Amino acid sequence: MLHPPLSDARLGARLHKLVGPGAGPAQRELAARALIPAPGSDTWLTLYQLWALGHPPHAELAGRTAAELPGPTIFAALADPLLPASALDFMARRRLGHADELAVLVRHPQVHADTLALVARCGPPRACEAIALAHPRLLAAPAILAALARNPRCPSAALHAAVELGARERVPGLRGLLRALLSGHVPHDRSDDHAARQLAALRSRAGEDLASAPRCRPTRPTTTIYPRRSSPRPPRPLSPVSTRPARPASLASSTPPPRCRWR
Repeated sequence: MLHPPLSDARLGARLHKLVGPGAGPAQRELAARALIPAPGSDTWLTLYQLWALGHPPHAELAGRTAAELPGPTIFAALADPLLPASALDFMARRRLGHADELAVLVRHPQVHADTLALVARCGPPRACEAIALAHPRLLAAPAILAALARNPRCPSAALHAAVELGARERVPGLRGLLRALLSGHVPHDRSDDHAARQLAALRSRAGEDLASAPRCRPTRPTTTIYPRRSSPRPPRPLSPVSTRPARPASLASSTPPPRCRWR
């Protein structure tokens, strides 16, 4: 999804003075380093606004600060029920390795389906379990189920429960995925592709359409298919016959020959 800058009405008068056009470079640098005390979600909205504007060097500094913030600041931002969906997507990408925060983020009322699909495909196991329990969102966006199946870190129990729920509710597009689960061949991403997607999310820049991760190479088949032989298989050779010469008949008997007596 795209990450546009926030409007002046959404920022408010206080944040507009910190990151608006009238703010000086020193003030913006302090805001990009999260050194200005702000309540609730104001700290995260300030970082997102500087990152979304894309003005160097504050955009890069704000993105790095967002990845290094302590947990209480993130939970304070998630407590805001009106946090914009683009700011939540920015949070998911910068905090992709924090399972506790992602488990709360996926239950936010403003979270977008693209953000859920991103966390489902690249997130840690606990975040996948939280997504699997969000039944209304799963049924409304089948792409989230497909993303869960591609995540090699998703617990199999959570994946099976989510897919079975979708099959019972007759969600379209799950027949192939359900057949793969029943046969035991889950179409997981390879480890190198999974790592590439995580790096792409962490190194994302403002203004990019990040709905789709980098294209993966074709997935190898899970089962080896051997080509049919054009000619019958040759018979296996018999064990070699021993070429050892046979023992003489006199030696074959176990009875020793009679002794000659001299007269």
